[in-house]
Amino acid sequence: YESLSGGAPLLSDNDRELTYYNASVGFNLLPGEAFMGKGWAFNTALYVIGGVGNTSFANDDRFTINFGAGYRFLATDWLAIHLDVRNHIFDTELFGEKTTNNLEFTGGFSIFF
Repeated sequence: YESLSGGAPLLSDNDRELTYYNASVGFNLLPGEAFMGKGWAFNTALYVIGGVGNTSFANDDRFTINFGAGYRFLATDWLAIHLDVRNHIFDTELFGEKTTNNLEFTGGFSIFF
């Protein structure tokens, strides 16, 4: 917005940093197997997750609720692949009071040893 309007910066560089933490609990909704052909079966799980935490932005700390869902695919006994989406919800008063929804999409690998 600041670049498009040509106006003065609304936030300092330090205030632009967003950090958050949360404590969450998950539940496997559909643990099971995915089949690929006759000879391949993989353990999988569709799960939901939710929790509470804190979001810091513009020199302000806010109580945050998060919830989401994910899918875990165990490719081997030592490798898992994850896809996850979460919504972090908190109230902010930066430009007037409003509720903010920050969506988070993640993907990753887990290696078991």
